[in-house]
Amino acid sequence: MGAAAFVALGMASGVASAAGGSRPLAEGVRIDGMQASSPESAFVRAEGPHAPFTEGVEFAVGASFDYSHGVLREVGVDTAGKKHELATLVDNALIARIGGSITPLHWLSFDLSMPFGLLETGDTARSYGPAVPSSAKAPALGDLRVGAHARVYDTAPIGVFLGGRFWAPTGSESSYLSDKNFRAEVDLGVAGELKSLLYGCTFNIAPGFFAKRAGDRLAAGCAVHVKLAPFVSVGVEPSFAVFEQVAPNGDASAALLIEPLGAVRFRFGGFRLGVAAGPGLGGAPGGAQIRTMLNLAYVGGGKPPAPPPVGPADRDLDKVLDKDDACPDEAGTVSRDPKLNGCPARDRDGDGIRDDEDFCADRAGIPYEDPKANGCPDTDNDGMPDPIDQCKTEPGGAPTGCPKFARLSTAGFQVTPPIEFVRDEKLTNDGRAALEEIAGTMRANPKIEQVSIGVGTKGAVAKLSDKRAQEILLILRAGNLDESRYEVVLRDDLKAGTVLVRLIR
Repeated sequence: MGAAAFVALGMASGVASAAGGSRPLAEGVRIDGMQASSPESAFVRAEGPHAPFTEGVEFAVGASFDYSHGVLREVGVDTAGKKHELATLVDNALIARIGGSITPLHWLSFDLSMPFGLLETGDTARSYGPAVPSSAKAPALGDLRVGAHARVYDTAPIGVFLGGRFWAPTGSESSYLSDKNFRAEVDLGVAGELKSLLYGCTFNIAPGFFAKRAGDRLAAGCAVHVKLAPFVSVGVEPSFAVFEQVAPNGDASAALLIEPLGAVRFRFGGFRLGVAAGPGLGGAPGGAQIRTMLNLAYVGGGKPPAPPPVGPADRDLDKVLDKDDACPDEAGTVSRDPKLNGCPARDRDGDGIRDDEDFCADRAGIPYEDPKANGCPDTDNDGMPDPIDQCKTEPGGAPTGCPKFARLSTAGFQVTPPIEFVRDEKLTNDGRAALEEIAGTMRANPKIEQVSIGVGTKGAVAKLSDKRAQEILLILRAGNLDESRYEVVLRDDLKAGTVLVRLIR
């Protein structure tokens, strides 16, 4: 740690030598107290986000190498209460961990890990391996650890998992890799991926810590990485732990361990490579002044979900392909007008008809059942839009939109059949209809100043001629034609009952 760990041993006169296998240490001391992450994790110390798969079983195998310096010092306290450093029991330690995991379901995984002490030096040097003599009384093995975790909530931005690990006392006590106690911890974790950010935090809780059981702990390993590329990420991985320690005289105390590691992780297909290093802080026995870690793993099996089928581009998802979409970035509808196809419903001309249904989208018009005329203007107000009206300035009826009895020409109105009277002052039905058409055409053509209608009086009494003129005036007035735009003239040069229509331009 920032200062080497202190182990209280009682009176200096009562301290036994570390040589010969005696262990004058506080109970529960181990130099491999922190748990490495599972082989498939994106981090060195914390469990990371996990990509789901749909078929098969995912597996991972890995090995990590942990070198630490300044791990464990033996300190005594004399009768005056003064501390004395007796020995540096573990100055340098190299621990290897071989591990594996299996994930039969994307939400359930099992893992195991076995530590091995490869090198341990101090005032009494120890080296482990078949080629190096060892002063230890047991092989340099650690406690086998087995874990199981379930991801109870699993999405890319955030996932939550629960589980636990236990380890059996299979390790070498003389090499400080075991304290010959069976242990178990409950794990709670959260991890996720947000664009180029990876994060995770694993909390380890040993129930025995609350009962002051020596060696049990509360711990957290966290990580935040930034992906610089699909195959590499860098970040920080701080670890925190509080260990319960019991001195030889029976005194219990909590010891703190903090290791803020910097880490880089590489990914090449199924292969994983991680490197981490950082200082140690706190006063927990087994904590290092400096620690470096190398992690190697391979992840295989498990078939990822099939990518969605790639079809023609439709960026705004309005079911109109981009190649046919006049507004590819704005969701719209299928339209009759290619210029408006795929555009959102608009009404540029304000006529109450959507642009994608409006054949004349830039000119206010009227609704009409024919799509080639819907929304188009109706110049003569006869209910037939201009595109299908064969007489755009003369009100008429279906199917042509032209008047039936009074057609407008350059010379004036052509009235067929001629306007006539029956029963003295009453007009024929055709004559009445012709006058109504004349009034409508005058309304639709404001540039025509006036229409003059002459009523023949030759050979008729004045009273009858007046009644005939009044009949014509009533029809023109009923046609909502301004009085200044028509005149009815009695003409004695025309035969009685004759009606002559002419324009005044």
